[in-house]
Amino acid sequence: MTVIVMAHNKGGAGKTTSAVHVAGELKPAKALDLDTHKGLSIIHGLRPEDRQIPISIPETQEELVHEISPFKESDEILFIDCGGFDSDMTRTAVAFADLIIVPAKDSLTERIGLMSFDRVLGEISEIIGQHVEAHLFLCKTNPNKKHYPKLEALLPSFNHIKLMKSRLSYRTQDFEETIETGFGITESVHGRVTAGGKEVISMVEEMLEIIRKK
Repeated sequence: MTVIVMAHNKGGAGKTTSAVHVAGELKPAKALDLDTHKGLSIIHGLRPEDRQIPISIPETQEELVHEISPFKESDEILFIDCGGFDSDMTRTAVAFADLIIVPAKDSLTERIGLMSFDRVLGEISEIIGQHVEAHLFLCKTNPNKKHYPKLEALLPSFNHIKLMKSRLSYRTQDFEETIETGFGITESVHGRVTAGGKEVISMVEEMLEIIRKK
């Protein structure tokens, strides 16, 4: 089973935009949209029919588990985009995940959100009886900035969140404008060689490496 979940219980962290680009590079067998706004589904609907990834919108925990179950015995990837809030649906997705990725920028409100999410991951760990670990990637940050002292000082206090090497920087033309077509930046030849495209490729490679090491 390979279930990859994009989650963070704070809105505005960059989940939907990141999800479009990550899914475009991952090319999962299926995606689930758990966000109230249904952003991933709407954006993906801009693509031509012959280039769409199947996306479902489960409404209950039972439906969610039913969607996840076929992937338990499969090598195919299921990608789940969660909403920017804490909910039973998000917690269920996280509990089933092989990899949890968490987008955040370095601001006070984002750091507060990460502290809250770390506590939520701890609660999920207690319920399922195993340690749940999420992987944080910096998102919507200055591409020229290398160090984030306030966030880096906070990281050792987390019990369930680790920082990834990869990041998706603030690149309006690469990330924001590309999704107007419904596609991720790496889904075109020229997009793959842009700075943003290279970041997405690097991030997906790191994600898959984390899964392989489990």
